[in-house]
Amino acid sequence: MMTIMNAVVVLALVLAVVALPPAVCRALGGQPPDPVPKLAALAPAATLPAVAAVAVAAAYAWWLAILLAVPAVTLVSWQVPPPRRARATATQLQRGRDDRPPSLRLLTLNVEGGKASAGSVVQCLRGNRVDVLAVQELTPGLARQLAEAGLGGLLPFSELDARPRYAGAGIWSRWPLQPLPPVPGLVCAAPRAVVSAGGQPVTVTAVHLMPPMRHRGRRWQAELGLLRSALTEVAGAQLVAGDFNATRDHRPFRQFLADGFVDCADAAQRRRWPAFTWPSMRRCRPVMRLDHVLASRTRFVVRESRTIRIPGTDHRGVLAVVELTGPAGLQ
Repeated sequence: MMTIMNAVVVLALVLAVVALPPAVCRALGGQPPDPVPKLAALAPAATLPAVAAVAVAAAYAWWLAILLAVPAVTLVSWQVPPPRRARATATQLQRGRDDRPPSLRLLTLNVEGGKASAGSVVQCLRGNRVDVLAVQELTPGLARQLAEAGLGGLLPFSELDARPRYAGAGIWSRWPLQPLPPVPGLVCAAPRAVVSAGGQPVTVTAVHLMPPMRHRGRRWQAELGLLRSALTEVAGAQLVAGDFNATRDHRPFRQFLADGFVDCADAAQRRRWPAFTWPSMRRCRPVMRLDHVLASRTRFVVRESRTIRIPGTDHRGVLAVVELTGPAGLQ
């Protein structure tokens, strides 16, 4: 009997130890130096062994279960979804039948160095009635394949910066767009444009930040700062879409949101939690949300957000459906 109980204790402690590094790094803010950002991003996955450690420890002694519950409860609290934005009131809904606010359906997708299936991308756009497409890791070859697959017939207006390998990006739109200077100082392309949704201008930015890996943590943090500075200087409605290589478990990303943005996956009235996007493979389920659509907090109501799997890429796309509400927002 003692041998079995000892094994139970060892198992509980091993599970707790596995969960501890991501929990500590998340508590430290998920900021450089390496490998803190990488481990902090694993906090959602660490929640499972932490909770399992408590369950196993409960079979041995209550005091051990309570002790191990401290990191488990902390990890779970970090992953609890934020409350949804309030739905429209009955008066607003009645008004909306005659004066419905302009809506926009945006899809963002990291195409993994141009490996995504162009035909599947175009089919996804058609099936989901996408108005604006933001693509990261856009290569010249994939740009040609998308054109040949009929993308121009669905979204005829574009602002593209296709590059070899992983540094390219592009924006396609159903409506005419006005190109803007890209976000300065980033390694990867960050095209920007103003589109007109129902007569209201919306600034769309496609981003792909450097991953905090291979001693690039400082660069990643600096790029988040550069992006924050560029976007906070822009007035009016904004949508920022792409592969941020950051999650809510990184303090710099939470600070980014605090500057006046909401993550559509958090704020949507219809959402599929937890909306993880990476890695997206047949034999591996995503364990973190690196890809986001961010919307100006007071200028949009987020109706829906969900992830979409596209063959050929290791990222899931994010589809966000938003409605413009004006400066005051819809409460």
